[in-house]
Amino acid sequence: MLGAIRQAARVRTANSFSPNVTRQQNFLQTRKRIYSTETTSKSTSDISKAATNGATPFKGATPTETVKEELAANNAVKEELAKKKGFGFGKFILGITIFGGIAYGGAVYYSLEHEDFRDAFVEHVYGAEKSVEYFEDLQRQGTFERIRKDVKQFNNKAFDKGKDVFNRVNQIFKQPDTVKVPIEKIVKERKIELPEDPILLKLTYTLNELIDILDNYDVKDKDDLIKRAKEELRELGTHIDLLRIEDQARIQAHITEQNEKYNQLYVSKENELKRQLEDEKKRIYEQHYEQFNSELARESARHNEELKNELFRQSVEIQRRWIRDVKFMVEKERGGRLARLDNINHHLKILERISVDNAEHLDDSLKTHRLWCALRALQNAIEQPDRIPFANQIAAMRHLSSTDEIVTTVLSTIDDNVANNGVDSISDLSARFATVRDEVRRASLVPENGGVFAHLLSIMLSKVLFHKHGLVEGSDVESILARVQYHLNENDLDTATRELNQLKGWPKKLAEDWIKAARNHLEIKQAIEVCH
Repeated sequence: MLGAIRQAARVRTANSFSPNVTRQQNFLQTRKRIYSTETTSKSTSDISKAATNGATPFKGATPTETVKEELAANNAVKEELAKKKGFGFGKFILGITIFGGIAYGGAVYYSLEHEDFRDAFVEHVYGAEKSVEYFEDLQRQGTFERIRKDVKQFNNKAFDKGKDVFNRVNQIFKQPDTVKVPIEKIVKERKIELPEDPILLKLTYTLNELIDILDNYDVKDKDDLIKRAKEELRELGTHIDLLRIEDQARIQAHITEQNEKYNQLYVSKENELKRQLEDEKKRIYEQHYEQFNSELARESARHNEELKNELFRQSVEIQRRWIRDVKFMVEKERGGRLARLDNINHHLKILERISVDNAEHLDDSLKTHRLWCALRALQNAIEQPDRIPFANQIAAMRHLSSTDEIVTTVLSTIDDNVANNGVDSISDLSARFATVRDEVRRASLVPENGGVFAHLLSIMLSKVLFHKHGLVEGSDVESILARVQYHLNENDLDTATRELNQLKGWPKKLAEDWIKAARNHLEIKQAIEVCH
């Protein structure tokens, strides 16, 4: 008997947890409950009549045969419904229509979130542009939010009503009371308490129904069977609780272990990358410093060698000229010695003056070369991709050009803070402009005295603005940003700065730092051009 109870419980549990329950199966289960209730009531009334008449209650039909008859009736109903079930052309058209509507609605929703998909959807689908614009208007008006709240309230109300209907149906399909009050009390005491686990809950419902059937039919040893079923159900519940606790502990331990492992791996990897970055920065700095020193030494040696060669050539030329002049003077002195002495003295003074001028020319050439080297070093420092201080180069140029008023005046206009901190290169300014452009675009619709709401509204509306590209006309923020980006791509920083300086209000305040950095770069570049 206990084996039959377990088999019935497994069948009922499998039917309760089937993943593909259809509307026909729900109908069959409802009809089965009604049929079982009617059969049980009828059997109970027959048993009561037989007991009243003094006849044997199970004469001619046993509980097992009754269950078999119920299963046969249920199978017949299932076969009848299976025969009636079919596939028609109307269902096919309805399915295609529903699927197309869902796909179209999903495409409209996705186009509201993604700009690229929206362009393709509006271009290739008929009527898509009007649909997207309509839903955008609804979204801006807050219609979707109100509908979401109404649906949530309606869902809660429907859930409460469904719960009431479910309770009423359970009250309707409860097994009728066909026994006396004392027997009811005994049956209630025999029923199993409902557990919290859903599987055990279904099994408990099944066992309670079987207990009701056993109580309606006077089966021998039913108390022992019910007692063993209760004990096995309690053991099963205890075993499931233990397994659940063990699984939770094992999962928690595994999660903790994996967290510690990945945290250690992350920290070690971070430290390793930091160390590699510092080593690479140090190596690059040393490499550039050595390269700069070697280049400077090589240029200085080459220039000194050229100066020595030029000095030697000029000295030889002067010596030859002096010897030639001396010979000429001696030849003339033979004709008039005293008259020639004055002429010789005059030529000697001329030679002395030439020698002095040559020495001054060599000094000026050396200063010019040193100034050119310092200017070249300053230009290299500005053209580097990273900020490099050039205060040493400025000091060297001031020392070498102390006699040149123009260069001294130009160098005095350079701020010491800029020289100590360096300036951004054009590539850095271009990369930085990408961030400034997004911030300016987000604040492009904020008035000069706008508050927090104006900023939030500008941020939201900036998401739907069309971005312009190229050399476009107009004085709006998008046109100015497009022209600035175009001039930066052409490496025309001066024009790009002039264009960005046309902004007004909050956009100009956000772009002031970038404009200041660009002006510093242009001032240093202009100073270098003047020194050239």
